[in-house]
Amino acid sequence: MKERNLISWNAMIAAYVQNGRAREALEMFQDLQHEIFFPDEMTFASILPAYSEKALPKEGMQIHSYICKLGFAPSTFISNALIYMYAKCGDLQTAKKIFDSMLFKDLISWNTIILAYAIHGFGASSITLFSKMREEGIKPNGSTFVSLLSSCSVAGMVDEGWEYFNSMKRDYGINPGIEHYGCMLDLLGRAGNLDLAKRFIDEMPLTPTARIWGSLLAASRHHRNVELAELARNHVFSLNHDNTGCHVLLSNMYAEVGRWDDVEQVRCWMKNQGLEKTIGCSIVEYNSNTFRFTNHDKSQIKSNLIYEVLDIISRKIGKNQYVPDVTKFKPLDLLKKRDNAPFCHSVRLAISFGLISTSVGNPVLVRKNIRICEDCHNAAKKISEITNREIVVGDSKIYHHFRDGRCSCRDYW
Repeated sequence: MKERNLISWNAMIAAYVQNGRAREALEMFQDLQHEIFFPDEMTFASILPAYSEKALPKEGMQIHSYICKLGFAPSTFISNALIYMYAKCGDLQTAKKIFDSMLFKDLISWNTIILAYAIHGFGASSITLFSKMREEGIKPNGSTFVSLLSSCSVAGMVDEGWEYFNSMKRDYGINPGIEHYGCMLDLLGRAGNLDLAKRFIDEMPLTPTARIWGSLLAASRHHRNVELAELARNHVFSLNHDNTGCHVLLSNMYAEVGRWDDVEQVRCWMKNQGLEKTIGCSIVEYNSNTFRFTNHDKSQIKSNLIYEVLDIISRKIGKNQYVPDVTKFKPLDLLKKRDNAPFCHSVRLAISFGLISTSVGNPVLVRKNIRICEDCHNAAKKISEITNREIVVGDSKIYHHFRDGRCSCRDYW
């Protein structure tokens, strides 16, 4: 374009965000700062979802300060986006403060704060907020029930989930969409009701998507139902969906039940197809910089100090109490390798770095790109107790708030 105006920039930023290319949207937003015009309300509404996906708290605070400087903070439109951003960045407390301070709360405001508590594992709080929303006379919509059903799934509230699912059509005339069916399937699968979950899919009035079958596969793997997992896998493959994660789940499940020939077959197939397992990493923010850790990472400048702290912590929580369970989540041949011992998993390295990099008493926030393993989850509970610090770990499912030896998820995630 020979000439670009703010509308041009806003359109491109929104396009990147809507297509899942958050990093490029952030880069374009930074380039916009060098132009002659300032961002407007639409700019911030477009870019804040990108900060939700890629930013850490310090970056979120910076964009929030910029919004206040330009006078857009009172906007309900912007406040809703800020609530979601802070929740996704791991700062639920600030998200709630913004919600409480809003002069006018619309339906999106309530939906967003309900979802915020859901992704932080506080399902009961989400339901309480829903009750308050109805007391305010605000009628829920389909998005409200997505947030509610997600909350029920996270907290394992099966009866409440069924009640809300049935209430949609009965009380509000809302026909459940595929996202509502997906939430209910997650709820049933996580609770171990696999037969009911399969029947639920068979009776759906909508065509099941790859996400639906993938959810059943994950639940089957978690509850060790190989036959149902293979059925779900076949349906995912028939939809020509990106199936790397499905292969990894199935391979791990075969390992759990000792079917090593099948494990090797899946691995060979993945190798021939050029598919690679996602490398787990954990990120901590310090002095406006992000520090990325992988398992047994020694690339950081303070690696020696980090490992000294980790060793001290491990001795206090009982480093030698760990006994590998060859039937759960860990293939036997991989257990023989030191690289897979949980003692130096990325989460523990990131927590150790956070403990020495933040002021005493302040929470330690870690973001992880995949699900936290059971060993690190148990370790984080103990670390929060012996250090008297809150430790927040956001994985691919929810944010875990560890305090005084307990987790907000109540060991259900």
